[in-house]
Amino acid sequence: MVKGCMLRMGYTGPLNNTNYLKACFTKPYKFFIHSVVHALSHRKGGYDVMIDYQMCMVTALVLNKKYNFSRIIFHYMKENITSKSRTWMYLRFVQMMLDHAYPDLVKDEDNDLLM
Repeated sequence: MVKGCMLRMGYTGPLNNTNYLKACFTKPYKFFIHSVVHALSHRKGGYDVMIDYQMCMVTALVLNKKYNFSRIIFHYMKENITSKSRTWMYLRFVQMMLDHAYPDLVKDEDNDLLM
């Protein structure tokens, strides 16, 4: 299903690979993939290449299928906690969880970073 969707999106690179190049897609899908990879990537760099699970996310969004995004996010957040080099990941997702858990939390807009 993923490879068929990639062909429909105009992918011109090699299909039998675990890394897919963002540059091999047509312009509208290239921007869409860029947005998804930057928003949901656990890496610090290398945003020109998509890993297979990221392509599954894009395919689910393009074909309007169900996909468990929370599982992927929590998996890489847990992996980040146990690694030696910790980085801030998924800041907006964490902010949404905090806002839901503590709705009465006082926010000082002068001292907070606005997203």
